[in-house]
Amino acid sequence: MYKQIVLLGNAQDAGRPQIGCNQKCCTDARLDLNLSRMPVCLGLKGESFGLVEVTRRVGNQIFLLGNPEISEVWLSHAHLGHIEGLGQFGKEAFNSKNIKLRCSSLVVDYVMKHPIWKKLIERGNFTFDKFQTDRIVPIEVPHRAQDFDTHAFYFKGENNKILFLPDHDSWEKTLDFVGYENPMEWFNSLGCTVVLLDGTFWHSDELKGRVQSNVPHPPVRETLDLIGKRREGNPRIVFIHLNHTNPLHYPDSEEYLELINLGWEVGEEGMEFNL
Repeated sequence: MYKQIVLLGNAQDAGRPQIGCNQKCCTDARLDLNLSRMPVCLGLKGESFGLVEVTRRVGNQIFLLGNPEISEVWLSHAHLGHIEGLGQFGKEAFNSKNIKLRCSSLVVDYVMKHPIWKKLIERGNFTFDKFQTDRIVPIEVPHRAQDFDTHAFYFKGENNKILFLPDHDSWEKTLDFVGYENPMEWFNSLGCTVVLLDGTFWHSDELKGRVQSNVPHPPVRETLDLIGKRREGNPRIVFIHLNHTNPLHYPDSEEYLELINLGWEVGEEGMEFNL
């Protein structure tokens, strides 16, 4: 049984700074390592240790967790930034033995069609295991489902009930899919006390030269309009999975201060949540 969740990264899949980016958000992070951010990952602590997502910074993230032996890995989906650290467990690196890999059947199929990931299964570095336990429940959400599906994770602890939702396309699609009128109604139906929530972009025009419809995520600005100011009895909402361009990386930005003044939070590496 896990007793604690640790946030081991708060950036979007590619982290911060990001390759090829010469904007201030990344040049700042190259000059000051304190501004560097690792991709989203959760550490699970208890009698054993697990990870949710396995990023390219997995070695640093396990060290941040205390450098324990990892017994299982949960995958929300198979976009590269969430799974590319799998290779670090292969024979060229750690050469792990029979770590439980928990993912949906469609992600299993995807892994087994990929020549690199497939070898990790054939060599026994990972062993597929069931995709739900009494305390960790996957919840399917809409998110670019061409090759596989995407799930949030609902952690049912004795002290807290935590929803981990780093990726979804839009509130319109997600709320229609789960059958609720607004995000807070859905969170309350689950009895959530903490929500680790997709905060990829602050605003819909943030990518500038790129078409944001090809990178669908609900902007934080829209989410704040839907949830308003935090009220008594609302869960803690902690925004995670921030793109390198997101102004929420800067604690002195107007956007950050607006969010904090509404009673919500921005995730920080090392944040701990008791279960």
